[in-house]
Amino acid sequence: MKLLIDENISPIVTEHLRSLGYDVKSIRECCKGYDDEKVVEIALHEERTIITYDLDFGDLYRNFGVSSIILRLRTRNPAIAVKYLVSYLLIMKEHQIDMKGKLAVVTEGKIRTIG
Repeated sequence: MKLLIDENISPIVTEHLRSLGYDVKSIRECCKGYDDEKVVEIALHEERTIITYDLDFGDLYRNFGVSSIILRLRTRNPAIAVKYLVSYLLIMKEHQIDMKGKLAVVTEGKIRTIG
């Protein structure tokens, strides 16, 4: 799975995902300051799943069908984000679930997938 990390996600999360072998592109590294629509354009063009804390991506998913994982955690502590995000990505891999055209909302208690 190819991932696009929104600039509101810590670089620690980005580096951890890379260390696990994920194909990760970071908005913070390549395109800091891009608006959400431009981030969506990159994700669609490169067939990447956006990872973000930004709830606006729920609307962008509905409008453009962009694959997105929204983290709805009580804290933005990178270690907590890595814990829940990696757990979700492993579930996706284990069950061979394709994220294309889906929206997932990841919280401490559950994962809700739409699409």
